[in-house]
Amino acid sequence: MKYISTYFTSFAIVILSIAMVNWFIDPFGMFWSPQVESVNLVKPEAGKRSRITKAYQVNEIKPDILIVGNSRVEMGLNPNNNNFNGKIVYNQGMPGASVAMQVDYALDAMANNDTIEQLFVGVDFLDFLLSEKQVLNFKTKNNNHRQTKYDFRLISQDESNLASMARLKEKLTMIFSLDTFSASINTVFQQKSMTSSLNPLGFNNALSYVSIMNSEGIKPLFKQKLHEISTRLTSKPWVIKAQETTPYSPTFAHLGRLIKVAKEKQVNITFFINPYHFSYLHTLYDNNQWSNFQVWKKTLVNYLSIMQGEEFILWDFSGESDFVNEVVPLANPKQQMQWFWEPAHYKKELGDLLLERLFTEQDEEYFGFGVRLTTENIADTLEKDQASLQSHFALWQRLQKEL
Repeated sequence: MKYISTYFTSFAIVILSIAMVNWFIDPFGMFWSPQVESVNLVKPEAGKRSRITKAYQVNEIKPDILIVGNSRVEMGLNPNNNNFNGKIVYNQGMPGASVAMQVDYALDAMANNDTIEQLFVGVDFLDFLLSEKQVLNFKTKNNNHRQTKYDFRLISQDESNLASMARLKEKLTMIFSLDTFSASINTVFQQKSMTSSLNPLGFNNALSYVSIMNSEGIKPLFKQKLHEISTRLTSKPWVIKAQETTPYSPTFAHLGRLIKVAKEKQVNITFFINPYHFSYLHTLYDNNQWSNFQVWKKTLVNYLSIMQGEEFILWDFSGESDFVNEVVPLANPKQQMQWFWEPAHYKKELGDLLLERLFTEQDEEYFGFGVRLTTENIADTLEKDQASLQSHFALWQRLQKEL
């Protein structure tokens, strides 16, 4: 009997010790226990669970401003940027998240935090592509929320006792599991390595890119990303449903859900199209998606003007600029670019300029980056985009040969 008692006592001590280590190291950034340099300050494992932690952490931060989008905003927009003027900002960007998921998380954040007064929402072309089958099956009632596997995580979506138990279980897993313990050990050993890490405000420092460039150079980054984009664009006969009246496609309708709630709660929304390197834009063209890209911009303008009136705010940072046209330093392959990590992801430095543009009233020619799209200027802007694409065609051809 004493043997059994000793066994269970020892087992309980081991489990409790693992839980204490996991809570303190907090490898996934769930609890943000005290951070100690060279112990748990850097959290290289946090990005692997960001879809879990960002559903909960936003409610701990209680932000004034919420940044919504995918991995581009997670790596590009720093919540500590001076343009936020002391406001509490949370970056809820999530790699690979669909527009529906981004909107669901943002709606839950607004439902749980009356502090939110402003949304900055990054929108991306590839997230709005539909297959021909999806277009054919398109129905008027396309904006109803579907049950998802993450609904239990969002309090506003599911307030049942069952969901509350599921949330508790998920949080306890972040403390008691051996998987978390393994991540804790890995976190400690990677404190001095060049690796990506999330901070408490949801920003990803993207330092893994530096590690790759130091070992392999920038060429593999560009080749892999451009191949990845091409593969995705050719996997199905993608199209954009272009129209000037309702009903719009399901993806646009998700933005509509966000706009409706934000209007009810008097939360301001600024939409923006992320900057893409010129090689990304040419890859769209080479895969017969350039016209769809332009249709998407026009449809965004039409949709937002209907949903919000002419006061809607939509900025486009993908057009002609010295930043988008940055030369790739293949002659010195381990040299970092100033504005981009690779074709699809911009650096914090460019994100800082993007934020400055959103907060600055300087005219377009003075600033040289970003244009606010309206129903009046969209046609001219698309013509300028077309001319810009042609102007750096020779640069694109040269880059292709060097890659």
